Amino acid sequence: MRLPNLVTFPIGALLVASLSGCVTDELAPPQPSATFVAPYASDEEALAAAEEAYAEYIRVLASLHQEGLGDATAISTIAAGEHLAELVDERERLQSSGQYILGTQSFDQVALQRYSVDGSTKEMLAVYLCDDLSALEIFIGDEKVGPSKPIDPAIMQIVFDYDASSSSLLVSSREVWSDEPC
Repeated sequence: MRLPNLVTFPIGALLVASLSGCVTDELAPPQPSATFVAPYASDEEALAAAEEAYAEYIRVLASLHQEGLGDATAISTIAAGEHLAELVDERERLQSSGQYILGTQSFDQVALQRYSVDGSTKEMLAVYLCDDLSALEIFIGDEKVGPSKPIDPAIMQIVFDYDASSSSLLVSSREVWSDEPC
């Protein structure tokens, strides 16, 4: 004899309900995931790291732009993203035209614009600074070809990405922020 569907459904539900008592309601605790930890404990530490990274940026660029043009692979140790591509293009342009740059670049008046501790390594840190390129000159051979007059110091915005593999800041953007003299 066959039981009607109305009777089999409650029996099936009762069976499932009774078996579910054997299964724990507790979920396995979530496994910890790797999270980004901001590398600097304070804005002051971040600013000091930015100053150090920009000083290294200037030092490496100076060695790359001198007569004979230094090792191009060093560019990737100071820059990232689109700015890295810009520096590579600039170096190739200098090399193809036979140009090189002499002189000293300097900076001062560094102010922290932002330090992001939200877990992103992109555009983690930005500063304003007074960038002084007035002592730089461009040459081909022994002949000075530019600039015709010294470049006025300018207020720049420098943005840094954080490279976790080298634990260093890399310049990802360098833009004139204001035409006002600094």
